[in-house]
Formats: sequence, C-alpha cells, structure tokens
Amino acid sequence: MVRIVGVQRNASPQGEFILLQNQGNLKVLLKGHILASEAAISSSDLSRGLFAFPDEVYIPPGAFVLLYSGVGEPRWAKTRDNQLLFTTFMNSDSVIWGAREGTFHLMNTQHTFVERPVAVLV
Repeated sequence: MVRIVGVQRNASPQGEFILLQNQGNLKVLLKGHILASEAAISSSDLSRGLFAFPDEVYIPPGAFVLLYSGVGEPRWAKTRDNQLLFTTFMNSDSVIWGAREGTFHLMNTQHTFVERPVAVLV
C-alpha cells in the first residue's frame, strides 16, 4: 500500500516534491498510480494538479518514491540511512503543487486488462 508521507512546496519546480512510501508487505507496480490535488478533483479541471505515474517499476516494501515537479531522469538510489529510493520527475518547467493548498489524493490501479493474441490452432 503506497501512501503519501511528505509534501514539500517550493517556488522552484526543482525543489518541489511529494514523497511516497510503500507501507505494505508486497512489492507494488508504480505505473498507473495517480496523484491528484483536491482542487483538480473538486473542479474536474485535471490541469489543476494531476499526475499519473508512467514508470514501470516495482516498489519493494518499505521503499520510498520521490516525485519532483521539475525535469530529470528517473533513477534508483539509497538514502543516507540506506533506504531504497526511486526518484522520478513530472518534467514540468513550472510549479505544480506549490499553489495547491489542501488535500492530496493518491489513487492506485484497481484492475488492468491486457489484450492477448489469439492462439492459432493448426
């Protein structure tokens, strides 16, 4: 179960981030999780703070995810206290969360349907 454990608002997109942690007992696929501000949900204006994680990585139990608003390349690292950390970026040149006061929501994937090719019988 991935949860929001920290929000850092900043005047710069390179300094603004949201910190998540997998607090469950199983590894979790990050792809498909959606982070949304209360403003985006209540107004139905998704440009007001919504991000869907495109990263197809599994987050182990106890590991952290650091989402920066700014530009960068996703990567794995270790924290100073040797915790596993996946850092990813929204690749925005402007602040996303700084002007969004209030609640943030994290939604996970409930179901995924994948088309499978039909087997050809000879």
